[in-house]
Amino acid sequence: MSNCSLKDYATTLSLEAKKASKELRVLDAAAKTLVLKEVAALLRQNEAAILEANKKDLEVSKENLSPSMLDRLTLNPSRIEAMAIGAESIADFNDPLNKILEKRNLKNGIEISRVSVPIGAVFFIFESRPNVTIDGACLCFKAGNSVILRGGKESINSSKCLVNLFKEALKKFGINENAVQLVEDSNHSLVTELLQQKDFIDLVIPRGGERLIRAVVEQSKIPVIKHFNGICHVYVDVSASIEKAIDIAVNGKTSRPGVCNAMECLLLHKDIPQTHVEKIVTALQEKGVEFYGDEDAINRLKNTVSVAKIEDYHTEYLALKSSIRFVTDVKEAAEHIEKYSSRHTDAIVAEDKSVQEYFTAHVDSSSVMVNVSTRFADGGEYGLGAEVGISTDKLHARGPMGVESLCTYKWVLKGEGQVRK
Repeated sequence: MSNCSLKDYATTLSLEAKKASKELRVLDAAAKTLVLKEVAALLRQNEAAILEANKKDLEVSKENLSPSMLDRLTLNPSRIEAMAIGAESIADFNDPLNKILEKRNLKNGIEISRVSVPIGAVFFIFESRPNVTIDGACLCFKAGNSVILRGGKESINSSKCLVNLFKEALKKFGINENAVQLVEDSNHSLVTELLQQKDFIDLVIPRGGERLIRAVVEQSKIPVIKHFNGICHVYVDVSASIEKAIDIAVNGKTSRPGVCNAMECLLLHKDIPQTHVEKIVTALQEKGVEFYGDEDAINRLKNTVSVAKIEDYHTEYLALKSSIRFVTDVKEAAEHIEKYSSRHTDAIVAEDKSVQEYFTAHVDSSSVMVNVSTRFADGGEYGLGAEVGISTDKLHARGPMGVESLCTYKWVLKGEGQVRK
C-alpha cells in the first residue's frame, strides 16, 4: 500500500469504528449477551477451521520464533474451548453500563448522578496470541465499545478466522459488523496512521513488549493505557515455609515461562538456611532454569549461577532464565523491587504477618501476592472472564483489565429549571 492508501485505510477503519461505537452505546444488554453466546457456539462449531488457520501461522513462523513465542501462537482444542468458555463467562456478567455509581441531591434541589458509560472506539494492539483476539473483542463489546484489533503478523490467519466468526455472530443479530474490525495489513506505518486518528478513536491499549509500547506512547495522539512488560519478583523471607517457597517459585517460573506474569527474579533472605536455599534452586534447575546473579549469589551457589550484568535485573526473559539475589530483609527486597520491577506483579513467601504487611504496603505493583504464585495475575483467575491486558499504569485502570476497566462515566444532573446565581 502507498502512504496515501495507508492513510485512507486507517481513516476508514477509524470512522467505521466511531460509527459503530455510537450504535453500541445504546445497544440492549440482552442483545450483547446473545451475540457473545453465539460467538462461543461458533468457536466450538468451527474448531477445525480455526486450527487450520493457526497451522498456517505456525508453518510460517516456526523458524523465526522462540519456543515460548511459538507456545503463545499455538492454538489447540483445549485453548479454543477456553476461548469459548471465556466468551460465555463475559456474556453472563452483569451489564457494566448505565450503573448509578453515586447519586445525591444538591442543596439547590438538583439530583446529581455519576453513571457508567462506554469509552467509545478502542484501538487494541497486541502480539502473537490469537486467543487475545477473542478476549479483546468480547470485553470491548460487552462494555459497549467498538474495537479495532491489530495483532502480530505471525497470527494473522488465526485472527482473521476468529474475527470473521465474531462478525458472523454480529450479523446474525443485525448489529453493525464494524463493531469488531481487524487490521489486515501488517505494515507498521499503518499503526502510526491509526495512532493519529484522535477524532475517531478514544483509547489505545497496546499489549506486548516494551519496545512496542514505548513506540505507541511516543507516536500516539490518542490517550494510551500502557501494559508494560512483566518483570515479576518472588521474595522468599526467612520465615517462609520451604514447601510453599518451592511450589510458588517453580510454578511462577516454569509453568509458562513465556507469559508476562512469570517470575523473572528470585529474591532470597540471606539468613535462609543453605540447605533450604539449595532445595529451592535445585527444584528450579531440575526444570531447566538458568540463574544470573551477583557476586554474593555466585559465592553461595558456586557453579550454578552465571554473572549477572546490571541490565539482567531489568530483563523480562520470557524463558527458563531468572535473576537471583540475596537480600538482608524485606525492606531491602522492597527496595530492589522498587528499582527493578515493572509494577506488574510481585510476590512474597512468608509466614511472619508483620513482614507480609510491610511487603504489601511498600511494594507498588498492580498485583501484590502473599504466599501465592505470580501466575495468578490474570483476568480469568480474578473472575473478570478475560482481560485486554494487565495495566501497569495508575490512572483509570490498573492490573488485569476486564469489562469494568473498559468503561468510563458521565455526570447526569436533573432539576426543575434551576439556574446558577
